[in-house]
Amino acid sequence: MKKFESLIWKLFGLLTVLGITSMFISCTGPEGPAGPSAEIVCAVCHGADADDVNLKFNQYHLSRHNTGVIYEEEAGRLACGGCHTGDGFAEAATLGQNDPVSKASSKINCKACHTIHKNFDTTDFARRITAGFALRHTGAMIDQKDGNLCSKCHQARPFTRTVPDTISRVSGTTYSRFGPHYGVVANVVTMNGPYQITGDDTYPTINQHASLPKGCVSCHMGSDPSNPAAGGHTFLMTPPNLAKIVECRNCHDSTTISKAAIQNDIGPKLVIYRQALIDKGWLDTTAAVSAEGYNVLGEYFRADQAKVAFPNPTDVEVVLNYLYVAKDRSKGVHNPAYIKALVNNGLQYLGK
Repeated sequence: MKKFESLIWKLFGLLTVLGITSMFISCTGPEGPAGPSAEIVCAVCHGADADDVNLKFNQYHLSRHNTGVIYEEEAGRLACGGCHTGDGFAEAATLGQNDPVSKASSKINCKACHTIHKNFDTTDFARRITAGFALRHTGAMIDQKDGNLCSKCHQARPFTRTVPDTISRVSGTTYSRFGPHYGVVANVVTMNGPYQITGDDTYPTINQHASLPKGCVSCHMGSDPSNPAAGGHTFLMTPPNLAKIVECRNCHDSTTISKAAIQNDIGPKLVIYRQALIDKGWLDTTAAVSAEGYNVLGEYFRADQAKVAFPNPTDVEVVLNYLYVAKDRSKGVHNPAYIKALVNNGLQYLGK
């Protein structure tokens, strides 16, 4: 009898362990749905369309958001967390402001941009930012449709102008970070920030790329049926891909776009522009040189002394315009006529 009772208790214990284990291995997670319908709920996104979700995961792993160094460099810095960390961006977006209120700690991931695992249905793919907003620098209101989510971070940070302009050191290095920072695309695309220096080229009033149905998403998340490693959630738009992205070919002839005429024009001119600023002692490129090669994001105003004064405001503007165009990094593609005018008129002012 005692052996029979012992066997019963062992069976009861085994069933209990199996029951607890099944809860932990279900797809629910700490905040997920409970009960027998859990697998059905998960299947809304991870079921029949799992290949589509997996493609997005694989594409994102190729993106610079995932492989870049912005998180490693700025994690834990409150003033930078709104763009450099995933939970910082999500918190700032939820609060309807530019910066978070708590020190962020996670990399940029799916939950940074989307409300993943909130309702456990396809509404979780909703973007955290959909409406237009005021730019950090200039305060101009912009609306890039689906691209508002991207533009929230890919915009210039504010910088202060003085009379006369003075460029002061921010540390013991030989350069100052006075200027538009790195993510200037939204300002260049919408023509808010750079200065219209007088010259032979006329500045346009409309950028057709800013009028695309989905804003920057129209191209950067376009599709190449022959190459899933371009467009989509990679956000990659390299010159060889331009002729193959379906959405780009709606407006551009594939042969013409593959030649990248605007980039072939602007690229060499930026080299001349850069050297002219270096020769004048206005641009420091030492931080742009590394073991990995030359990185234009490391270019700054030069300030060899504690304070450098520029009595002529246009001298400062010609440097700022260069930083806008160079750190936009599209070599004209984002806003062809506007960028061409900025570069040509800047070179004309510099006597080049």
